[in-house]
Amino acid sequence: YSSPSILRIAGEPQLISFMAQELIALDPSSGELLWRFAHGNQWGHNINSPVVASGDVVFLSSPQAGSRGLKLTRNDGVFAIEELWSSRRIQLYHVTSVQDDDWVYGSSGVSAPAFLVAVNIRTGEVAWRERGFAKANCIDAAGRLMIFDEDGQLALATATPEGLQVTHPGARVLEGMAWTVPTIVGTTLYARNRRQVVALDLGPGRPTTD
Repeated sequence: YSSPSILRIAGEPQLISFMAQELIALDPSSGELLWRFAHGNQWGHNINSPVVASGDVVFLSSPQAGSRGLKLTRNDGVFAIEELWSSRRIQLYHVTSVQDDDWVYGSSGVSAPAFLVAVNIRTGEVAWRERGFAKANCIDAAGRLMIFDEDGQLALATATPEGLQVTHPGARVLEGMAWTVPTIVGTTLYARNRRQVVALDLGPGRPTTD
């Protein structure tokens, strides 16, 4: 379910693909398998996209299996994987998360209640857990955290390791199940549920991808 992505790890680009029961890395030029790491769960639901901190620590998270921090090193052309930490307290499911340096911000929970959390990628430290939203996709909006939960509630916040500050409280923009990641183009935000798509004008001075 997870989209593959090219990430720079241990000094070189790697095509990372979160498979049903493992994380694998390929050479994007040749397709050669560089390394693999088992991360299974009973449903095969590895969906949240892995991210990399400081160029060598990979963060991955799933329901049931929880989260891990993996340090990658390369010696004589062979990759070594060190598991720095693992925890089942943090389970990012079918949601996007936002990375900022060594921290990742996202929505943890398989079913209600869900929590917005701040996790240190290198140590596994959980700086905070906040209620107030259903399972939510989080995207970077010009340095701020855009939160769009599965109930169609949209909010804007500032997230740091010190805490979460919701600067624009949630407004319901859609009714019913909304699992799709929203997209910002210029100052327009596009969001959808199972039946509708909405385009919202964020206005001058609002988040922009330009």
